[in-house]
Amino acid sequence: MTMRAPRLTWSSHLMRRCMFTLLLPFAGLAYTLSAPGPSISWVSPTVFCGLVGFLSNLAIAECVGLIMEVFDTCDLQPGVNQKHRLESMTETTRRRRTNYSSFPRVCAGFFAAQSLGFFFAAASTGVSGAVTRALGAQQAVAVVAATLLVITVLFMCAMFRYKQVQVIPSGVFDRATRKGSIAWGAGAEDPEWRPVIIGNPSGKMRRVNLLELGALTRWTEIRRLNKLWRK
Repeated sequence: MTMRAPRLTWSSHLMRRCMFTLLLPFAGLAYTLSAPGPSISWVSPTVFCGLVGFLSNLAIAECVGLIMEVFDTCDLQPGVNQKHRLESMTETTRRRRTNYSSFPRVCAGFFAAQSLGFFFAAASTGVSGAVTRALGAQQAVAVVAATLLVITVLFMCAMFRYKQVQVIPSGVFDRATRKGSIAWGAGAEDPEWRPVIIGNPSGKMRRVNLLELGALTRWTEIRRLNKLWRK
């Protein structure tokens, strides 16, 4: 489902990610308010602490999915966009041909995310003890919740698709929405080259976020194959 507004496009993936990540700092705030001291039962702090851990796992899972979504180019490997390469293969080879995941790019994304995660975890381990001794346990948890809120806002800003780029060449189709319609241009029938069309697009423009504008991302690779990307 996609909701459209003037100059704004919200996808269901963005809404889900924003919802999950926004729940995490609010769960930290609830844990802070439910743990003022020994006069409160241990049940409420335990429940909210477990909720924080559960939402943290969801956030990590979303980061993994985001890395795969942005950097995986398994169906864009060399030769997949060239008719002469496909026609030169035997029928058995074409039938057994498998698109493997783009391990270097995806692993580089995991490496960057895990490195930053361990770095901030090591720093927070040293800082949290000093903050707890200086402010107290409840105030220290409130500081953590505020930090999570700031990181969540930055994450939402990075995920917002603010820029519109062209991903399909202008000569491929004008008003058509399906491949093979009469509005497709002569360039689509070129035996030596054909544009990369993912799915059944409704237009040649797409909104992208900050991560998708990178030089090694999936949509940049599609634009490069379609001769629309310049360094």
